[in-house]
Amino acid sequence: MEFLFRHRKPRKIQRELMLEIYNAVKEGKHIIAHAPTGIGKTDATISAALTYTLENGKVLVFLSPKISQHEMALRVVSGISRKHSVTVKAVEFIGKQYMCIHPVARRLKGEEFYELCKRLREKELCPHYVNYLNDERASFWPLFEEKVLSHVQVMERAEEMDECPYEVASELIGDADVVIGDYYHLFSPRSGEVFRKKLGRKLNDVVLIVDEAHNLPDRIRKVLSYSLSTRTLESAAKEASGLDPEVHSILREAAETLTEAASSLKPGSERAIEREDLINWWPFDFESFAEELEDLGREYLELTGKGKSALLKVARFLSGWAESDGPFFHYVRLWSDGTTVSVARKALDPSIISADIFEELHSAILVSGTLTPGEMYRDLLGMEKGRTVIREYPSPFPRENRLVLIVPTTTTRFSRRRPSEFERIAKEVRKIVSAIPGNVAVFFPSYDVLSSVLPFLDFSGRPFFVQKPEMKPEEVASMLSAFRANKHLGAVLVAVAGGSLAEGVDYPGSELLGVIVVGIPLAEMNLETKALIDYYEEKMGKGWTYGYIYPAITRAVQAAGRVIRSEEDRGVIVLLDERYSWKNYFRVLPRDWDPVITEDPVPYIERFWRQS
Repeated sequence: MEFLFRHRKPRKIQRELMLEIYNAVKEGKHIIAHAPTGIGKTDATISAALTYTLENGKVLVFLSPKISQHEMALRVVSGISRKHSVTVKAVEFIGKQYMCIHPVARRLKGEEFYELCKRLREKELCPHYVNYLNDERASFWPLFEEKVLSHVQVMERAEEMDECPYEVASELIGDADVVIGDYYHLFSPRSGEVFRKKLGRKLNDVVLIVDEAHNLPDRIRKVLSYSLSTRTLESAAKEASGLDPEVHSILREAAETLTEAASSLKPGSERAIEREDLINWWPFDFESFAEELEDLGREYLELTGKGKSALLKVARFLSGWAESDGPFFHYVRLWSDGTTVSVARKALDPSIISADIFEELHSAILVSGTLTPGEMYRDLLGMEKGRTVIREYPSPFPRENRLVLIVPTTTTRFSRRRPSEFERIAKEVRKIVSAIPGNVAVFFPSYDVLSSVLPFLDFSGRPFFVQKPEMKPEEVASMLSAFRANKHLGAVLVAVAGGSLAEGVDYPGSELLGVIVVGIPLAEMNLETKALIDYYEEKMGKGWTYGYIYPAITRAVQAAGRVIRSEEDRGVIVLLDERYSWKNYFRVLPRDWDPVITEDPVPYIERFWRQS
């Protein structure tokens, strides 16, 4: 089988992955592939899928969780096009607010942007949108002379034409061979419907690649979940005060009723409610009142010229709550400030969106370096068993370049969380760090555990950097830069597993020589987590594993994976908690890790670096 491959030839394990993908796509099946860093999964998935789609008149859709991950896909498609002298029409398609060139709207974010954009379009006050409407489309198609178009290229050309880049991109994807975008473009109820219309083809003509697919179930659950606070209700009441006194009064009463519903709660706590409870507390028809609030919100925006309205937020919440039948968990929460109350709906089952999509697709390829066990992702997303192939590939990097240790001398189990245990954890961390001749990252299961152990940590003069809650992106970037710059001194980075520093960040070469994962990053055992466990137990008989254990191990493996990112990298991974040696946790770890269980890790680490 000859693939459209941009390099000289695929490596052995890469070709194996490509053949598996091609055969699955050819048979109209889905494939879930655990493919660790270094296999070249983006090249393999796109090459195999594109070889099939170009031969068979299908369209390839590549989705990832972040815009920054689109660049690699664009490079792969562009490289294939150049090497094989084939015309591949590819377009990167991103959210409207990221492509806007309107001088006012482009400065806004989120709901503020979308509300202003909608008003400008409806009233034809955006010159770029008006120019797009008046264009006979002939000016779009020369863009495809460049074949592979990033969103930046589309924006530059659209700006030259003085037309809306988003609308131009929307036109282009209808004629594309490859579309590169975000999860939300297909797996969000509203965005998905819009995207499918713009794509102009039925899903059975689509071959889908989902990159970093371990993120997909939670991303779908997130887009189906929402909340409303008394702060927003009070802001909405204030907006309505000069427009409709009756609505103002109703919203004030709604806030008071919600506050009363949480009167028995302690600050920071929550209690479960039924969907009908809120409907009974608020004696108005949710759908008709939502329509009234939406009209009033638009009137408020017109009069004030502002970019957002709390009235519109309340309207959207009420509309969603009115149609929220299904597997959702509802609760009321009293914030830690002791006064603000929120009510929320949390989705429990991503398959209510994804199952129908996967059923319609010609084929789907789910790939990630932490996609185990594959059966869990198949079940969570509602993919048919008989139509889904599950494969797990070993790391292509030399095993001798990595040392994995399980140190069962401590634990972060809740029943053992006391100062003496935190001091013991700090002692083990210090001992391990001192044996690693370079930068080390220490990942904790939560900020609470991190802050409890932190007073006992001392690294004998090594530069020491600590991640804090709600750090701004520029603060994180500055800290990372300083950590990397101090590699010659053996800097220590202390952060949380599952956070921005533990996923999606590379520390190549000598920037990171060791990772210590302290404890198991289990989700907080709150009401939502319990509801998730109960739901998965009732539906699949796997509540504890699917709702609690497996997601935690995925976060731990993601954090540990920061240390080995290329064939030349060498490093140590230490899992510091007795539970990693327990059967139900141990069996979920990657098969090719071959971890050593030891209470004295230092000799193993020293021997590893001497051999290096």
